Order: sequence, then structure tokens, then C-alpha cells
Amino acid sequence: MLKNKLMIALLAASGLMLSAAASAQVYVGGTVGKASWSEDCTGQSSCSTNASAYKILGGYNINEKFAVEASYFSLGTVNGTQMTPGGLDAYNLKGTGFELSGLYNQALTDKLTGFAKLGVARIKAKNNYIDQNFAGSDSTTSTAPVFGVGLTYKLTDKLALRGEVETRKIKYNGDKEAVTNYSVGMQYSF
Repeated sequence: MLKNKLMIALLAASGLMLSAAASAQVYVGGTVGKASWSEDCTGQSSCSTNASAYKILGGYNINEKFAVEASYFSLGTVNGTQMTPGGLDAYNLKGTGFELSGLYNQALTDKLTGFAKLGVARIKAKNNYIDQNFAGSDSTTSTAPVFGVGLTYKLTDKLALRGEVETRKIKYNGDKEAVTNYSVGMQYSF
């Protein structure tokens, strides 16, 4: 039920932002980067803890200091293998989700602005695995806080570079993974 309410809230926020596209307060953007997972690789033959990540976002500047932002993100896929007496075990774990955040903006120069963000994310973790007897997959959906800091640099009145660092926690199979995302991208204001 919480999943449905969060999804409805995110869609409503996105719809409001898109309907106000004629306003100078609305912006859209996208980023790409690396997600660093806190995966425990102890005892594994191979293990990746870094993955390619991306985010598509839309926001609304309430005033010079505060904004709200909604986004869809992918934290990429990490994987690992382990030799056991019965053969090779392997897995890959993927994280995707939606997020709604509040941003506090601070102008550093006339072109450079720093921001801090705090929000909530609905994250789906999907685990595909193969062991000596069978293959399968499972998924877990959880709600977690999002923390981040970043910078925007105005190239023009409407277009800006954006760089940020964010952290989230993903739950799956009773485990928690901290995922830190480093990304750069573009932001366009209407």
C-alpha cells in the first residue's frame, strides 16, 4: 500500500512539474556516473562493487533557496562468483527506484550554486542467482532516506552542469547495502 501511495505522489509531483513547464521555476535534467556498493566480497572468487548509474530528474524551485525534485534512478548492477564444493555459485544485484527530495540551494558565485538534498526513495533490488542445483531471482522493494550534496554551474541562463554525490540504503534478503552514487550531468531550466 505504501508503494502505491509513494508512486502516486511521485507521479502527481512529476505531472505538476511538467504542467508548469512554462514557468522559469521548473527544471529537468539527467546525470550519469558510478554507484559504489558496500557489497561484502569476503570469500568470493570475483566480485564487483562499482556499477554504471544514471538518473532522470525534474524539479521546481520554490524560491532562490529551496526546491523540490523527483527522479527515476538506476544504481546499476553488481555481481560476484564463488567456488563451492558443489560448483560455481554466481549472482547479480540491480537497484532501481523513484525518489522525492527537498533541496537547499546556496549561491557561491553568480554562476556556481551548491546544494544539499534530503529525501525519500522507493528502491527495488533484484537479485538473480545461479548455484550448482538451480537458478532463480527474487526482488525486494523498500523505502529509504536519500542524502546528497552537489554543485550546479550555469553555462547559459537556461543550461547548467550538475555534479552530485548521493547515498541510499538498499534492503534485500535481510541484508542492507549502502550505495553511494557519484554523478555528473546537465540541467535545463524552463
